[in-house]
Amino acid sequence: MKPVTYLELDYWFRVGLRNGCFHRLKREQKGLLRACLMFTRRVGAIFSQFVVSQLRGIIELLKPVWKKALEAGRKRAEEMLKYFKRSGVFKWAPQVRLWLRDESYILYLGFMRLNEPSRYYYEA
Repeated sequence: MKPVTYLELDYWFRVGLRNGCFHRLKREQKGLLRACLMFTRRVGAIFSQFVVSQLRGIIELLKPVWKKALEAGRKRAEEMLKYFKRSGVFKWAPQVRLWLRDESYILYLGFMRLNEPSRYYYEA
């Protein structure tokens, strides 16, 4: 796993403060982030896999929502592109291919994916 540096932590700390996501963190997460900021500033990068995995989780929570939606939308657009190629949708609806490349449509797909309710399947 890639080590975490001070510059990376400081960047995400500032982003989280600007977009308001830092205030949604739990007290323990805030404390770990601040302690790691001070540690990396003084000592250097953090190499411990356990601590790095915890910090990566906190960094994911600090990302702006639209970035998360864009990532989820890109994944969904790739899935749809593969499915539509197999099923032959592009033969009778070629405009769909352009939609799947449009940034605003990808963002729409991402927000739809993030806001869909979780599904529980019953296996008999």
